Amino acid sequence: MNQHISTLTLDHAGLGIPPGRYALPSEASARFHAQAAGLDPEPFAEHLIEHYKGQRTVDALTEDEYKFLRGELQEQVEERRLAALDYFDTHVPLRFAKAEPDAAARDWAARVVADPHDTQSLLLAGPVGVGKTHYAFSVLRAVAEAGAAIKWQAYTAANLYAALRPRDDRRADSDYESIAHAPLLFVDDLGAAKLTEWAEEVTYRLINDRYERCLPSIFTTNVLPGQLGATVGDRVASRIAEMCERRALKGADRRKKVSA
Repeated sequence: MNQHISTLTLDHAGLGIPPGRYALPSEASARFHAQAAGLDPEPFAEHLIEHYKGQRTVDALTEDEYKFLRGELQEQVEERRLAALDYFDTHVPLRFAKAEPDAAARDWAARVVADPHDTQSLLLAGPVGVGKTHYAFSVLRAVAEAGAAIKWQAYTAANLYAALRPRDDRRADSDYESIAHAPLLFVDDLGAAKLTEWAEEVTYRLINDRYERCLPSIFTTNVLPGQLGATVGDRVASRIAEMCERRALKGADRRKKVSA
């Protein structure tokens, strides 16, 4: 039996595990477990196989069958969670390493993990120093804590343009695709600098690619509502308005408090 059957055959919500591909317990391991537990191995293994094939719901499994299947998958969930947290710890800037997600951040992360292509991107708006970058990295931590094997990428707008600036070598296109097609992309300080014609076109190309592919993104901006088009272009602003849910962060400049 193929142990990597399509994820469509598992009721992730019913099993209490994040969506994804899992190595499913084999028929032999199911039989062995049943025998060790003093259970009839034939229906035990048969019922699990029927569930893998989408022919038996989670509710139709016995308590022993359910506990065995969930227990086998939970080990993989924990392995993925630890790997995702390790990726976060490796890639998060030191200043934001301890960013803790709130309920809203965890809710968005759970939706991304469940269905990334059907989750609106996130636009965090607010004045300078209010904590937008900190909050964005807390969202990325929430994604990791959910056990999602998502290789996110994060750039300030300035560093993004530097990474995508035209070069003579042949890696320019592959570098662009790596960023534009990242499973989850965080762009900090969108609209903070006046765009050149080249930068505006690159921004449009990047946002439009992610818009058309329904890839989740996180953006932060200091730009006031209704003024984004003047800083990044109307085409970009229109797509961001449609693809993002906007969250306004309020408060005083935290940096001034620290310096005071």
